[in-house]
Amino acid sequence: MLVASLVLAPLVLLPGTVGAQDDTVFATQSQIRELDRRLERIERVLDSSAMNELLQASESLTRDLRELRGEVETLRHEVNRLSTRQRDQFRHLDERVASVESGATVPDSASRDEVVELDLPDADEQAAYQTAFDDLMAGDYTTAMRKLEQFLEDYPDGSFAANAWYWLAEAKYASGEFEAALEDFERLREDFPESEKSGDALLKIGYVHFELEDFDAAREALEEVRAEYGGTTLDRLARERLQRIDQAQ
Repeated sequence: MLVASLVLAPLVLLPGTVGAQDDTVFATQSQIRELDRRLERIERVLDSSAMNELLQASESLTRDLRELRGEVETLRHEVNRLSTRQRDQFRHLDERVASVESGATVPDSASRDEVVELDLPDADEQAAYQTAFDDLMAGDYTTAMRKLEQFLEDYPDGSFAANAWYWLAEAKYASGEFEAALEDFERLREDFPESEKSGDALLKIGYVHFELEDFDAAREALEEVRAEYGGTTLDRLARERLQRIDQAQ
């Protein structure tokens, strides 16, 4: 009897054991589904975070690019100034040599005028511009705006006037003074249409209208950028902002 009881015991417990296993399998499947849902939520959060990081990286690169372009701009002006000065020096030297060879004399007053003209090639203007530009690059927009406005009063038709208008508008744009920035960008386009900054100003006009949520005006300016500067960095930036306009509308 003892042996029979031992043999039958597993058979009696078998049905209950199978039911427990079914419950365990069902619970495990439920847990897997819950984990799947949690993973999906985490992936969405990660995707969002990655997008934010990309946007932040893009903004950082834009700032770096602006700073580099500013430095290149300053260097370009310096090179142009030195090249012009060198050409003038050689031209005046050639004229004086030719005069000596022909037996003519060069008045002392003319010589003094030439020396003064060559030794002082808008040094004050360049120094004033560079000081304001340095403040802008350091992020001190308030001081930069004050100095640039003073610069434009002192040198309204100077070599750096167009650039001063552009960076003044940039400082206002960075400070959130969009309407004032728009006026300065448009002033640059109107008064200095041949300036190298004219295309950048047109792009920023589109940006300003975007910030003011005047999407039609923004689209018009950006499409003009694409038409005039196709295949350039300005074209690419205009295209990217147009995509944002499409998403916003």
